[in-house]
Amino acid sequence: MNFLLYAICTLIWGSTWLVITFQVDSASPIASVFWRFALGAFLLFAYCWFTKKKLSYGKQDHLTFMAMGVFMFSINYMLVYWSETMVSSGIAAICFTVIVPYNMIGMRIFFKKPIAAKVITGSLLGGAGIALIFMNEILGLQANHSTIFGLVLGLIATLSASTGNMLSQRSYRKAIPVVISNTWGMLYGSVFTLIVGLILQHSFAIPLTTKYLSSLLYLSLFGSVFAFGAYLSLAGRIGAERAAYSGVVSPIIALTLSSMYENFKWTPYIVAGVALCLLGNVLTLYSPKKLTKSAG
Repeated sequence: MNFLLYAICTLIWGSTWLVITFQVDSASPIASVFWRFALGAFLLFAYCWFTKKKLSYGKQDHLTFMAMGVFMFSINYMLVYWSETMVSSGIAAICFTVIVPYNMIGMRIFFKKPIAAKVITGSLLGGAGIALIFMNEILGLQANHSTIFGLVLGLIATLSASTGNMLSQRSYRKAIPVVISNTWGMLYGSVFTLIVGLILQHSFAIPLTTKYLSSLLYLSLFGSVFAFGAYLSLAGRIGAERAAYSGVVSPIIALTLSSMYENFKWTPYIVAGVALCLLGNVLTLYSPKKLTKSAG
């Protein structure tokens, strides 16, 4: 059962990076993010209603839900979608792996949780990996300002997602179910995205094509509901730290799909960079004592 849950969240999240590219060329990234999480919120509210989960919470809790939704389900994804107009989906997925050190630094700043030496080493390896992946652009051998800007957007998006994770800790520490905070968070995030789109005068018309509608349904239902449900179930069974290994495997899947469908070209720099990024994440997440205890 654990393997099945792990496979579900890893395969789905590994594929969503490519599926996003099915939307960015046919509609505004802001509109696509709005419809994705508006539909996701609707599905989660329906689930909560059907399972009779408590949805009524106080003002302070809703302020937390709102802030989390803005950072995790709005700003984060608007920047991710924008980034994928400039870099391949696989590279965007690799950029997102820095959320591991981001989260641990955030836990230190906001919750006073010590940062282990392995986290610092893992973060340095990940940073070196990102630098290698974009070595050609950094050295000016393939001067492409758009690619560099896409990288920066991806890293800022990851910081926004990490900020959302820190905010979600407040709800978690108050024993509010994660599915509840995400239900309200998706609603507030989609409303914020709508406001941004209206201010910027973006069109929210949905392209009535099979490609767009099917990708929207996939991202909303599978990427935003099913995969998250599988991940939560897995984290409850084996622990959040071991479940976080999905973040190591997903980028490999994303890069493989990018090679197949986006003509992504592997270079020695990129191979070495991806290896360092993944090694940094494994080192950061690996905990021999906890793994041994769980295995018993």
